[in-house]
Amino acid sequence: MTDSANPPIPANVESKPGAFEALNNTFFAKYVGSVSFSLIGMWVRITAMGYLVYDLTDDPFKLGLIGVVQGAPQLVFGPLAGAYLDRLNRRKVLMGVQLVLLLNMLLLSWLVYSETVTFAWLVVISVIVGATASFDWPARLSILPMLVSRRELPSAIAVHAAAFNGARVVGPALAGWMIALVGMAASFGLSGIATVPFLIMLFSMAAMVPAAPARGVITERPFQTLVEGYRYIWNTVEIRTMIGIDLFPIIIGMSYLTMTPAIARDVLHLGPEGLGWLMTAAGVGSLTGTLIVTRLNSWPNRGRIVLIGVSFLAFMIMVYGLSSAFWLSLVTIALVGFGYGTAATLNDTLIQMKVDEKFRGRVMAAYSTIWGLSPAGGMLAGAMANVVGLQLAVAMNGLIVLLYAVYLWFGTPMRTID
Repeated sequence: MTDSANPPIPANVESKPGAFEALNNTFFAKYVGSVSFSLIGMWVRITAMGYLVYDLTDDPFKLGLIGVVQGAPQLVFGPLAGAYLDRLNRRKVLMGVQLVLLLNMLLLSWLVYSETVTFAWLVVISVIVGATASFDWPARLSILPMLVSRRELPSAIAVHAAAFNGARVVGPALAGWMIALVGMAASFGLSGIATVPFLIMLFSMAAMVPAAPARGVITERPFQTLVEGYRYIWNTVEIRTMIGIDLFPIIIGMSYLTMTPAIARDVLHLGPEGLGWLMTAAGVGSLTGTLIVTRLNSWPNRGRIVLIGVSFLAFMIMVYGLSSAFWLSLVTIALVGFGYGTAATLNDTLIQMKVDEKFRGRVMAAYSTIWGLSPAGGMLAGAMANVVGLQLAVAMNGLIVLLYAVYLWFGTPMRTID
């Protein structure tokens, strides 16, 4: 367990840790294994939810809308998470989140099985899931430094990201085959049950993770705590720049995933298995990019590598949107994932290594809140699809991200961050 008073880790450490050194920490290895199960369940839910919405409504706008109702609560509760995560027991926060997700997925599984599911029910469940996500991801990110040594932290961040992207490989494919073979109810049931290993692991962590900051460490009221966190982000140019990197790639760029169920059915004329292959290809690309990042932690000019990854991601989104051939779509969506996996994982690592420990929870909450804006891009793409067509809408969003990458290169100090 690390000393929470430690300052950010300098970039020029003499002895560089190995890419997977954190896995030598037995406790962390068990932790990341349980996390992987929960993340697989999350991707099963995401894939099955998109397929179910489009199957019920045949409307790309509602496909984007369901993402908005999942993301909007994060805009409301994200700041709340930022105000409280640095003063709460993050282990108990994660336990509560997993219990809520488990119950909601079991409810959704029953609604699908009993053929009583409606779009309105999906909206309600999506709002609850979105609210819990406001606390889930920032708590997961901010708990990592408590589980490993300072030397192991870069490796732990990369391995954690690899678990996320590995789940993107397994989860969508599993969802596609489960929908085809045993139905959607079983898919949502599995999504809920996948949280159980993580819950068990969290129960075992009581002695490993501090209950909360020591009395007197944080003296501000919650709102003041939040304001201080945002002031720190704004006044720390590197942190502000790196958080801003993800604005357009997540808000606009990630709409390609939201629209993939519609692309699979209406452009490529595929069933659930085809959707699973597309989502899996995106995951394979992201995992590959993430694993490459484990070798880049000691490289110079890492800010430039992030920007190159964003530019590559944007260009591949454009090609993916315009493709009408299954194999071309499969390759390009994998390359989209590769660009995102490289840029996002390296950017995450840079933020975690440079942030002041006192503000870690608030910075991670602010960073994760950006994901709450991502469904807006999906809804925009859905609305555009009803006007200019599905493929052109996705390609245009890729162009917007590419133009943003140009701005980031010339208008921000990102290319100088190392």
